[in-house]
Amino acid sequence: MTALLPEAVGIDVHLLNLVRALAELDSRNRYYLFINSADRERVRDRLPANFRVLAISARPRVLRLFAQQVLIPLLSLFLRLDVIHSPSFIMPLARGRSRHLLTIHDMTFFTLPDYHVALRRSRAFRKAVLWSIRHSDLVCVPSEHVAKEVVRIAPATRASCIRTIPWGIGEEFSPQPDANIQKVRTWLKLASPYILHVGTIEPRKNLLLLLDSYRRLVREHDVQEHLVLSGKLGWGYEELLEQVNSDELRDRVHMPEYVPATYLPALYSGARLFVYPSVEEGFGFPPLEAMACGVPVVSSQSSSLAENLQGAAELVSPSDGQALTDAMLRLLRDETLRRQRIHLGRERAAGFTWKEAARKTHESYTLLAAGPST
Repeated sequence: MTALLPEAVGIDVHLLNLVRALAELDSRNRYYLFINSADRERVRDRLPANFRVLAISARPRVLRLFAQQVLIPLLSLFLRLDVIHSPSFIMPLARGRSRHLLTIHDMTFFTLPDYHVALRRSRAFRKAVLWSIRHSDLVCVPSEHVAKEVVRIAPATRASCIRTIPWGIGEEFSPQPDANIQKVRTWLKLASPYILHVGTIEPRKNLLLLLDSYRRLVREHDVQEHLVLSGKLGWGYEELLEQVNSDELRDRVHMPEYVPATYLPALYSGARLFVYPSVEEGFGFPPLEAMACGVPVVSSQSSSLAENLQGAAELVSPSDGQALTDAMLRLLRDETLRRQRIHLGRERAAGFTWKEAARKTHESYTLLAAGPST
């Protein structure tokens, strides 16, 4: 159980799509979804009879902690659950008779603690994550990069107890008609072609480097494309806002904050270029979503981004601003390269499906339910 944010981010996208895909895949086994009351309508839509939604908590953190650590273990005994899937880093301390699957989305609390809010870099939280890894029966991760980091940071974890299950890219992400693109551009008041970034505005996304590289494009190469940074304000964004409001960038950089999911495919499709210079990611939805929408991508030669995008995107070091500038310029000016990256990107994104993610997750449930040997 975890809280779904009102404005969905990566973990929320994973949970909602995985539940829907499992519902389409498995009509035989019984599933109980332990959720917060505010999230009931978001998960109940079109679920079959073998899925039961139990709203056992509310959004305040103390209530969610009580539900996770007390109510779920009690309910697991009452309902005689074979498998408990903890989908976001921490499992109940009381194991009971159930087998436990834990999802670890990334290990950046350990590798990049300064890029997280105080709670997520706290000693208590990180100890809880490590305890959960060591006491779960299986750990699922979205990339080989995260699998290696789990083994490195929690060395008592056996590699055989880790399942790599890449997440999917929704079928709604595809090139959109001009009318849909124009509606979004009108809504956002974008008169010019644009370079796009999508993601929470926080230090790990490396947006200060992107601003410096974009400024260089404007100064030295007179690019006409504006820059759109779409995503809710997270933390550590004060310097970024200061630079965006500078005389040089004020009229060239747009920050629409959170864009509703229904508008995202058109927002992607209207971009000349998608740029994602994140320092480290466990999976990285946005560049693959942009590829599925037929947009060339520049991203980082690091972590899961290199693993997922190598050969289909322009990849550069997340610390090399000049290389980022050069890569953006190539994809803005070289039409042959643009067409090649668009074609390869759509092929790559098509390989990530929720149907396959659900199939592999279901395999993990079946393996755990069969007995103690993993």
